[in-house]
Amino acid sequence: MASHNSAASAATEQIVMIEGMHCGGCALALEQLLQRQPGVTQAAVNFAADIALIGWREQKPDFSLLKKVVSRLGYTLHEQPDPDLSRRQAAHQRKRLQWRLAVAVVFGMWSMMPALLVYLYPLGAIEANMRWPLALASGLFAIPVLLYSGAHFYRSGLLTLRAGQPGLDSLITLAVLASVTISVWQLQHGSAHVYFDVAVMLITFQLFARLIETNVRRRAAEVVGRYFQQMPDSVLPENSAERVPCDTLSPGDKICLTAGEQLALDGIVVQGTGLLDAAIITGEHEPESIEPGSELFAGSRLVEGEIILAITATAGQRRADRLAHTISTLLTRKSALQRLTDTIARWLLPVILLAALLGTMTVLLQQGSLQQALAHGLAVLVVTCPCALSLATPLVITLGHAQLLKNGIMLQDLPALEAAADIELVVFDKTGTLTTSTPQIAHLEPAQDETNASLLQLAADILYHSAHPVALGLRAALPEATAAPGGRHLSLAGQGSRWQSPNGEALAGKAHWLQSLGIKVPAQQPATGMGLHLARNGRYAGYIAFHEALRPGISTMLKQLVEQGRQVKILSGDTAAACHQVAARLGLNESQILAERSPEQKLRFIASCASHCKVAFVGDGLNDGPALAAAHLGIAVGNTSAATGGAADIYLSKGAAAVPFTLAWAQRARRLMRQNIGWALAYNLLIIPAAMAGWVQPVLAAVAMSLSSLCVLLNSLRIQ
Repeated sequence: MASHNSAASAATEQIVMIEGMHCGGCALALEQLLQRQPGVTQAAVNFAADIALIGWREQKPDFSLLKKVVSRLGYTLHEQPDPDLSRRQAAHQRKRLQWRLAVAVVFGMWSMMPALLVYLYPLGAIEANMRWPLALASGLFAIPVLLYSGAHFYRSGLLTLRAGQPGLDSLITLAVLASVTISVWQLQHGSAHVYFDVAVMLITFQLFARLIETNVRRRAAEVVGRYFQQMPDSVLPENSAERVPCDTLSPGDKICLTAGEQLALDGIVVQGTGLLDAAIITGEHEPESIEPGSELFAGSRLVEGEIILAITATAGQRRADRLAHTISTLLTRKSALQRLTDTIARWLLPVILLAALLGTMTVLLQQGSLQQALAHGLAVLVVTCPCALSLATPLVITLGHAQLLKNGIMLQDLPALEAAADIELVVFDKTGTLTTSTPQIAHLEPAQDETNASLLQLAADILYHSAHPVALGLRAALPEATAAPGGRHLSLAGQGSRWQSPNGEALAGKAHWLQSLGIKVPAQQPATGMGLHLARNGRYAGYIAFHEALRPGISTMLKQLVEQGRQVKILSGDTAAACHQVAARLGLNESQILAERSPEQKLRFIASCASHCKVAFVGDGLNDGPALAAAHLGIAVGNTSAATGGAADIYLSKGAAAVPFTLAWAQRARRLMRQNIGWALAYNLLIIPAAMAGWVQPVLAAVAMSLSSLCVLLNSLRIQ
């Protein structure tokens, strides 16, 4: 039943890419536009990821029609996400913003200087006959800002206005248009009461806010592509000497895979044996033995051996592809703060326009001049321009960025911070997150004629060239070890390694393999962990036991989370024995351990937890991607895969030990962002009536708008 539902869901929705978005208003307008199209029952646009989720019930919508409708607003719809295009687009947009801001700052400064002298006229700073020339100079210097720097907002403002979903850019466009129109009209009538400086201030502040925003977004756009970038794009067919592109093969075709190669397509082993590193799917770094009949998934790497597989799923149908689609779907969800700001943007424009109109009509009804009436209307438009609202969120993140980087924390998704204040359950992947991928020597059991040192040196000699995790653990324990002198090294997949040298033959591997070669192995063996049995010239030499090495600070980190009042669980694809061994060393009980879980099972568990409590998931492997995206807060740690890092909301380069600090910081950041938004809304509620009553002139309105942004800035500084 579960698989049926999943298939039905996949058949009634599709992830597409929308090229050309450069603000949240674009996404809001496109979302509303797509929802109104025939056959579309659901549309959710993610501006940060450049993607949209389009759903339907029975018949798939005509995508050629959707492309045409979207193109009318100046955007381009692609039926498949293109992360490379998204990256190029983001880089191009950021460069253009920097140029626009540079022009706004330079020419805006020159525009403000003559305007300031005009304001100081009552104090005798200039002669009366200099007011009009200075006002004209202010307008001339403002032209590059108005025509070049402000164009970024006009296009978006007009497009969203056409779509019936005006937002912040529409407000900016109207305020700039009104201030310039009134100023030109005043100059034509010989008056020096101009407001070019007001328009310049609006554009400059908003460009600054938009540039800040680009520092904390565009991470999610790479998630889907990174999954595919983990896979080779070609394979070696059976009985062929040349590799061919993956898209030329069909299910049932046979391909060869040799040691060290990564599998590009899902398949079933039909011939050969070997050791497979399936950590990209299972999260478990210890290689597993494979044989004919074993099912393998794209992204897995063959450590030892040579096999032939029959393809079961081609590109687009692989298990990794399904995981990528799941993440893309989850990324289109909207957070509470995002829905709130969308609602504010939707209602703010008509409210401000109505207030400006009422202010203008009030002056005219009181027998005031047309100049006074227009000034009152402009004051309302300017004073309510949402600079503070647009700065409320990115300023908190930007100002706290240095502190985050100092602690090895990289924020990748703003909305997820909203959930951090309420996190009740923190779920950890085990391998690579709580432990390292390199095992650690637990204890040594040398035979009667061996010592600990000689046993270790023997193991290092035998496995010096091996890529097995046990060999990595030995090299970590003996960093100064050198290559074994001479001889021949042979490796038998899933059994062990043989070293033939002038001094005789040495073996290292599993107990049953040594026994099959006539070596008498003691019966006592550990119940858990990895082990290595050794023999020298037909005589048993001893045993080396390994266990997973805990990452530094993990025990302290778990205690801190408990002290914060949060529950802790381990969710792993590793065996129950391995998980319980680690849990015992960390002081966790059996109820806190969930072992042998596939990526899909991890996703279902996190989704189930998320339905009744706020959950954070901490992981490092590609198999953790869906769980990271499904959690209220996804945290990727350490040397994570590129796809996992992109699917997460937060990346911790120094490992999971920083999780408690991260959650505490996120709580504070969310609180400050809410305070900023609350202040911005309160400011508008207080200032609109004052501007309508004529108590706030346009110049003072621009100053008040700046002070509002300053208040948001000062409050945001508290994050440091």
